[in-house]
Amino acid sequence: MDAAPPYYQHAPPPSHYPYYHQPPAEKPPPTYFHSQHALPPPVPHFALPLPPPPAPLPPLPNHDEVRTLFIAGLPDDCKSREIYNLFREFPGYQSSHLRSSTESSRPYAFAVFADQQSAVAAMHALNDFVFDIENESTLYIELARSNSKSAKRLRKGCL
Repeated sequence: MDAAPPYYQHAPPPSHYPYYHQPPAEKPPPTYFHSQHALPPPVPHFALPLPPPPAPLPPLPNHDEVRTLFIAGLPDDCKSREIYNLFREFPGYQSSHLRSSTESSRPYAFAVFADQQSAVAAMHALNDFVFDIENESTLYIELARSNSKSAKRLRKGCL
């Protein structure tokens, strides 16, 4: 048993390994986030750039903006209570006024809202709404040419 296979031989002491190196005496500084680059020094808070200015605020509502709806296509037997019930659930609804039919015109109504956005939302929701199936009355709603006198008084707080 003089000749043993090479994998059974005793390993030579560490000094005989040419690729073995002694570890350094000092530890290297720790690296952060698995980066080999050192972190930059902290910047004082007074040296940071200022954030951008906030976005400009939307313009204040114009007191003359039209917030009254004109409602046409009503049946001849329409009541003011029906107009109230039609709009009362919409945000910003304030009042309504029904004009009865005459010999030359059919009834129409006006509905007043707190602001134009509320009026437009109600207009989009109810335009082409079938109001009376028996009379085939379909609503036609648009912004009025101007605010009604009652809407102007409501805005000023006189009513």
